[in-house]
Amino acid sequence: MIAILEERDAHLADINGVVKIENEVHFSPWSTKNFQDSLTAKNIFKVFFLDDMIVGYYIALIAANECQILNIAIKACKQNKGFGHYLVNHIKNLSRDFHATSIFLEVRVSNVKAIKLYEKNGFNELGIRNNYYKTLNGKENGILMGLEL
Repeated sequence: MIAILEERDAHLADINGVVKIENEVHFSPWSTKNFQDSLTAKNIFKVFFLDDMIVGYYIALIAANECQILNIAIKACKQNKGFGHYLVNHIKNLSRDFHATSIFLEVRVSNVKAIKLYEKNGFNELGIRNNYYKTLNGKENGILMGLEL
């Protein structure tokens, strides 16, 4: 059983904490400006707290009947504790509230932990995006995954 996370819409003051997590868990992290732009664009940008510390966040876009997960992360020291499932389920519930019928995301082929998390939550591979992500030695493929609600 995981602890209950507190959740709210992200504020500008949260960006530094989000960027710290982004830099520790993503090989090719979003910039501070990317997160600021997400706030300005009115994307769904949620932050999750445990004991007043940001432990995770996600950014999603809902258009028509589809949700696209643009970014999602859990603080490295809090991974493998059920928080990823918590965030994915939060996105599912939010998508249903907005009458979305499907959710899509892209994930690096090398991010086996994330792929397993998505598969355990009902996502399926829909296709491959060749050379989609930067690596130290060039590029790697991304997997397009989807879930029908």
